[in-house]
Amino acid sequence: MNAESTVIDPISAEAGEPGFTIVREFAAPRARVWEAWTNPDVMARWFHPETLVTPRESVSVDLRVGGEYTYTMRIPDTGQEFPTAGKYLHIDEPARLDFTWGSPGDVDNAPRMSVALEEIDADHTRMTFTLIGLPNDSGSDASAYDGWSSAFNELGAELGS
Repeated sequence: MNAESTVIDPISAEAGEPGFTIVREFAAPRARVWEAWTNPDVMARWFHPETLVTPRESVSVDLRVGGEYTYTMRIPDTGQEFPTAGKYLHIDEPARLDFTWGSPGDVDNAPRMSVALEEIDADHTRMTFTLIGLPNDSGSDASAYDGWSSAFNELGAELGS
């Protein structure tokens, strides 16, 4: 795949803008972690907190700068759904992916995320995930920080880490 490395709107925090960073290491090659972030089949298996599911048919990816992705998380017991979408801002395969994350129809004004993948060695990758536009509200009922941290537990399970 020939992903573009052009930047639409680089991810950076404005003074006083809320945000947080989560760093995780995975026992998986960088290319495999990259695929987990960009392949709809793999995304469906982990792109949700541990108590939710993401049906494969809800995941679409247009992996190009300016392209959009969509997915819907679902609570299995109640069927309540959380449609989600974003726009890719920067693609530097397999090192960095910047994108927005919000509701369908409002991807341009949504919080911004960056996923930086650093190869530790051939079989280990350090992922630095940064979200700008939402606070580190760990412990609150609808915490983005806790949700992503839980999703990264799912990602670790998917990668066998």
